Amino acid sequence: GKMKKTFIWIILMLIPSIFADVEEISNYNLTVDLSNEHITNVITIKNIANYPIVPGIGELRLQKEEIKRFLIIPIPFIKEKKPIEIENLKGYYIINNQEHNLDVNVSYKDSYSVIEYQIWEPIDKGEEITLVIEYNADVVDDGILFKTVTIPVGCDLNIKRFNINFKTNYHLTYQEPSGNSFQIPKNRLLIIKAEFSILPLPKLPIYGHVLFWLAVIVILIAIFVFIELRRRGER
Repeated sequence: GKMKKTFIWIILMLIPSIFADVEEISNYNLTVDLSNEHITNVITIKNIANYPIVPGIGELRLQKEEIKRFLIIPIPFIKEKKPIEIENLKGYYIINNQEHNLDVNVSYKDSYSVIEYQIWEPIDKGEEITLVIEYNADVVDDGILFKTVTIPVGCDLNIKRFNINFKTNYHLTYQEPSGNSFQIPKNRLLIIKAEFSILPLPKLPIYGHVLFWLAVIVILIAIFVFIELRRRGER
């Protein structure tokens, strides 16, 4: 499989700070399809003020972090942050049970990618608006037997309910924190780390690929010791 190091996906929704205390994300569903790295964000924003508000311009920021290399040789403990290439970007929003096209585009900075959307329709007191933003992005670290994904999620609004769903035929071998439903306070970062394997392994306390390669090393050492002892015994 392709060898990529840990990809860090940082999602920051930058809604104008003047609205920070009058809006909240009542529900955030994130679906990651590991087979084609297709990502679907379904974000419901609720007006908790006593007057109508306009969300305006918002952003999703994506970033990957990988081990720096000299030619093809990885340099231990040195990581660099890079933007993630976004493909097949599309979106729409739903308000008052009506679906509207979402003005959405992508741009690239030195160390991160920006998906920007614009909503200029007011949200009445106590009402909600739901955004659906989909795209393909390089967020999965593909190995021969294991797939790993690391997803930090956070924003400047309280997320009352964050749900994550991984679509894959692989077996879940590790996830931290465990579960698929979380509450995230504003300006906090929840980092979800997950690993999946083609092998029918149970859920493990650490990454399965770490245990796998440790086991391989132990077996190789044991074989070497056995051969060496046998060779010495034949002298």
